[in-house]
Amino acid sequence: MPNWFYSMPIYSALVAMFVTCNAISLFGNIVSQSFLLKVDNKDVVTKVVWQTILFFSTIFITFWIATNWGNLGNLKLTTIHEANSIAQLYNDLDSLDDSSRYHLERKLVLYLDLVIDDEYPKLMHGEASYKTYAAYRDLVSSIYTYTPRHQLADELRYNRILAQLDQLSNYRESRISFVNGNLQGPLLFFFLSMVAIGCFWTGFIHTRSMIFTLFIIMSQNVIISSSSWLILEMDKPFQGKLSVDDSAFVNIREELRPFLKKYDK
Repeated sequence: MPNWFYSMPIYSALVAMFVTCNAISLFGNIVSQSFLLKVDNKDVVTKVVWQTILFFSTIFITFWIATNWGNLGNLKLTTIHEANSIAQLYNDLDSLDDSSRYHLERKLVLYLDLVIDDEYPKLMHGEASYKTYAAYRDLVSSIYTYTPRHQLADELRYNRILAQLDQLSNYRESRISFVNGNLQGPLLFFFLSMVAIGCFWTGFIHTRSMIFTLFIIMSQNVIISSSSWLILEMDKPFQGKLSVDDSAFVNIREELRPFLKKYDK
């Protein structure tokens, strides 16, 4: 979905989804009154309606909510792992006896600051932070070009740093992969088509009372629209009201703050 959808207040987004679903259902009701009921039996139409709604509500919506909820949990766990990798990498760098330690630590601290202060604000708007990526590349390049002293202890420390850097890279790549979400291109078209079909067939509901018919249609659309909003909201976990924030990185920076004072000088 466009970025403006995730920038909308939660109630505005829900109302917009609800109004859209009702508009499609109203169109379906008009079609049923003017055409389909003339060529088919009401019982047949009703069965089609309830089969469609049953499938949509129990299988389609449940599947996507469960999938996106799982993605949210995976992203939170990945974010925590990445933040912990930064803390562990800092500790490993601090064990170096070479004068380059200060240089490497500063690059890691700069990367951590940019993740919090630049990357996450941009991710909240669906944008990439090229400044943070450049700092990350610079950190990786500096560690790879570092040459440890020809002593077993120093070589073991350096190998541990490389292993920790590899973990950090994997976690970062996994975290960034969540930015675009799963619903895009043909899959997004399929999802919106299924929502539209569900709302359209909901409009075919008929009772003896028009008021009661509208009540049922609107009740069904509350379920469809709110569930669809929830699926779209969780699909891009850096945006919207259910986003995964930078708290894991902030906590690590707070834990390292006593050690980072030397960089404030």
